[in-house]
Amino acid sequence: MPRERLAAARSLIAVNLVGDAGFLQTLPATRHLGVGRDGGVVVWLDDAEGEGPVLDPVRPDRPPEVELNGEGALPRALLDHPRAQYVEAAFDGLGDPVAAPLGWWHVRVWLKPA
Repeated sequence: MPRERLAAARSLIAVNLVGDAGFLQTLPATRHLGVGRDGGVVVWLDDAEGEGPVLDPVRPDRPPEVELNGEGALPRALLDHPRAQYVEAAFDGLGDPVAAPLGWWHVRVWLKPA
């Protein structure tokens, strides 16, 4: 397989999204959005660049505006959103032998007030 196609294949991930759908559309690393077979979002991401946003050290006293989860390792590019105020991320390395053999990640994002 040509090296360019392999690099592009690594940036393709499936994401389950709850909340502000515009989060992925306005994410700087998003190259393309699509719909997966199960109705989830399929995202083509560029690699994360730079240090990412400056996040607040304390979680806001309100529910998160966006929740994301998916299989495998958490792509750092998903966290580098200019509107992110606070982010919580967790990874279950054991996953499920059938549904998520590569583990499972979950992210909660609080957005800066508009």
